Amino acid sequence: LKLFEATNKYEYLVNYSIISTQIGDYKDVKNKFLQYFIPNIKEEEILKRLYSYSLLRLDELDSALNEAISLTNKYESAINYELLATIYLEKKEYEKAVLYFDKSLELDYLINVLLSKTSVLFYDLNEQKKGAKELQKYLRRDYDFNIAYQLAMFYKDMQDTKSLKNLLVELYVKYKADDDSLQVSNTRALMVDYLDVEDIIDVLEKNKVDDTFLLNEYYRAEKYDEKAYKLLDKLYKDSLNKDFLAQQAILEYELAKDKKAVLKSVIEKFEIALEDLDNDIYQNFLAYLLIDYDIDYKKGLYLVDLALKQDPTNIAYIDTLAWGQYKIKNCIDAYKNMKQIVDEVGLEDEEIALHWEKIKECK
Repeated sequence: LKLFEATNKYEYLVNYSIISTQIGDYKDVKNKFLQYFIPNIKEEEILKRLYSYSLLRLDELDSALNEAISLTNKYESAINYELLATIYLEKKEYEKAVLYFDKSLELDYLINVLLSKTSVLFYDLNEQKKGAKELQKYLRRDYDFNIAYQLAMFYKDMQDTKSLKNLLVELYVKYKADDDSLQVSNTRALMVDYLDVEDIIDVLEKNKVDDTFLLNEYYRAEKYDEKAYKLLDKLYKDSLNKDFLAQQAILEYELAKDKKAVLKSVIEKFEIALEDLDNDIYQNFLAYLLIDYDIDYKKGLYLVDLALKQDPTNIAYIDTLAWGQYKIKNCIDAYKNMKQIVDEVGLEDEEIALHWEKIKECK
């Protein structure tokens, strides 16, 4: 402001007015405009726009409207028409607001203008289908998530579950193909908010766009163990990622009615996986099988020792260790380790109770 007053260069008044607008000092923008503005200068358009906008924020709607009409008559631009439309919106003249939002969009495609226009159509003019159709049209040209989000809200308010589901599928497939991790995450959040679990699973199964997400967030969480097992088999064959093989081994064992019948297959899978993986969960699981089924105590104790190095206080791992020590008649260490578990968690767990009784008898 001091620079402007010293030099009479209006670029400084523009910068001052912009900053005043940003900090919400609309009254000052108005006063400085009335004090210093002269017509037909290079900075006329932006100063008149800031003045009109400040009048709007000061709730001087009639004055703001007159200024905005004068502005658009002289300077046709998308941003000026947007301002005029916004003033009509504040005056609750919704049809005129839509008219000038349209004029803005004819000159430039601005997403915030599109969202404002369609919101007026949907909520204020009760033209729900028209508002949704307008967003659909623009979404095909620009998969901007803000457009998608507003369209999803429209479908939800219309209780149009089919269109909502189709939209989210379209977005998910598109963002996954573009490797846009941010929008994939945003679309997942929409799916969780707006679809039930069965619909989400159906979307992911039919489109096969994110099998790992389907596995971890839905099959596992919803206890679809048989589907998880089949998907793990596919994921392992596609990627040769041994983590999938180890997860498959756990499910194979847990699903089997006859555990001994699958023992060989399960152990082979774990042994292949642990050639590359240093995973304490898998080490302990295999260790327990080798010890409990009297297959290889030495290897079992070696594996549970590896697991305990990563997680020394894990109750399940200490239980495996104590059970292995019992099996090789190391009664003192088995008792010491098992007592530690019982003191900590009690005897509610059936397997812990069984091991404790056996180890107490150890000679």
